[in-house]
Order: sequence, then structure tokens, then C-alpha cells
Amino acid sequence: MEYNSYRRDHPIDSLERQLICPICLEMFTKPVVILPCQHNLCRKCANDIFQVMNNPLFTDHLSSSRFRCPSCRHEVVLDRHGVYGLQRNLLVENIIDIYKQESASSRPLLKTGHPSCEEHEEEKINIYCMTCGVPTCSLCKVFGEHKECEVAPLSDIYMKQKSALTDGIGALVTTNDRIQAFIDNLQGTCRNIEDNSKAQKQALCEKFDRIYAILEERRKIMLQRITYEQEEKTQHLKSLTRSYSEHIESSSKLVDAALQSMEELQMAVFVQVMWQEAEWPSSSHSTLGLLLPRRASTLCFPEPRDEQGRGKS
Repeated sequence: MEYNSYRRDHPIDSLERQLICPICLEMFTKPVVILPCQHNLCRKCANDIFQVMNNPLFTDHLSSSRFRCPSCRHEVVLDRHGVYGLQRNLLVENIIDIYKQESASSRPLLKTGHPSCEEHEEEKINIYCMTCGVPTCSLCKVFGEHKECEVAPLSDIYMKQKSALTDGIGALVTTNDRIQAFIDNLQGTCRNIEDNSKAQKQALCEKFDRIYAILEERRKIMLQRITYEQEEKTQHLKSLTRSYSEHIESSSKLVDAALQSMEELQMAVFVQVMWQEAEWPSSSHSTLGLLLPRRASTLCFPEPRDEQGRGKS
């Protein structure tokens, strides 16, 4: 009977799957060590990974006292005792012993650990057919369907494939560690970019706040200056308006008096009145000249200037 068909005829139940080492893919071999992440490994498998990590072919800048759990990728830090410093999981070891005892009668495979050939029931599977790629027995090579095939001792193939698998696992673990370190570096760079961007945004906002405060203060000062100029010139114009109004009133009275004089029929009286009022028109024009502004610029607002006193261009 071939090994693969035997495995298909006897599927692994849920309990046995929990007792499978993720490295060798076989039931845990005592002693069983428990990692800080609570996953378990055969101590031999853990030591294989540890030795691979110390291999110059795989070791780069990573510390040889570290490796990642093959189940969850959690980083395991070893002390000076290496894998022998990891705590043994006695509970799992006891469960394995009980499981083997309970299943010994129904599953002789677990008892012997060595399946028999389907064609030759008394023969153990001890060779590996290189041509067909399946385990078989010696009689199959001599008399059976594999007599024309190239075969090799099963133990040699087992050690060769397990060594290749161990090397592959070590290479994958090392590669994953390097990739994880690169990912950590990228994440750190992203955090630095975000922190720098946040700091630059804050500095920019603070700078604009200061500029806004300066502009707001200048706006208030200029508004106060314009308001002062407005009130000053408005008062001046109102004063001129009152003076002009008084002048118009005086001139109107003068016109009324002149019109009344024009109605005087007696020449002597008319001449006497005109002699008394001869200075009125000249006096009125003189007063008007004093009231009128000499320069129109006195009624204009000054041009806003900057802090150095320069006018707006």
C-alpha cells in the first residue's frame, strides 16, 4: 500500500491537527516548547530554525537571537540559552501521550509510525521510487510494479527532503524578516512624513496668524486715522457752511436795504443813504474772499502710507 493512499483513507481529525508542528508537519515530538505568542513547536524544529538563522548564507543584518513564529509571524527573542531557554509545554506533551494511547488500537500507524505496503502486508515501506515519486517496499522493487524503476532508501529521501524543507523554511523566514524590516522602515518613513507635514502646517498657520494680527492692527489704526480726518474736515466744512450761510443772510439784508433805497424819491436823501452805505459791497466781497478756501487739497483725505512713510504707488 502506498503512503499517500493510506493517508487519504485515514484523514486527520480535528484533535490531531492541533497537535501538528507547523515546521515538520508531523505530530509534535517531545520536548515541545511554547513561544511567547502561545504557539508550540518541537524543540528540535525550533532549534533547526535557530541554526538556520545563524547560517552565514541567511544571516544578514538581523540578530541571530531572533526569529519569527511560523504561525503568526510574532518576533521571538531568545536569551543566551537559545531555544533551550524556551519553556516546555507539558500540557501538550501529556495530551500527545494520552492521544497516542487512546488511538493505538484503532490507528496502528500512530503506534508503529511506519505504514505497511498494500501489496505486501508483511513488508514495511522502506524505499522510495524516484521514477514514480511514491514510497514503496523492497518486494515491489524486486517483484512488483516498481521493478523497472529507480529507487532510493526511504531514510535518505526523508533526510534529503526534510533538510531541503528546513533550508526552505529558513530562507522564507529570513526573507520574511527582511521584508518585515523593510515594511517597518516604510511605515516609519510614512510616520516621519506625516509628522513633518503636520509640523509645517502648524508653523505655516502660526506665521499667517501673526501676519493677520499685524494687518488687523494696521487696519484698525488706518480706520481710526481716516475717521479722525473725516471728523476734522467735516467740522471744518460745517464751519465754512455756517460762515457762508451768515454771509448770504448779511448779503440778503444788504440787497433788501439797497432795494429800499432805490425807492427813495428825494435825491438828497438817496445820495445821503448811498454815501453811508458806500462801503457795503466792498466789505461784503472782502469777507467772502476770506471765507473761501485757498487750496482745494485741504478738503481731501491724505493718502495711506506704510510703516516707512511711503505713499501707495
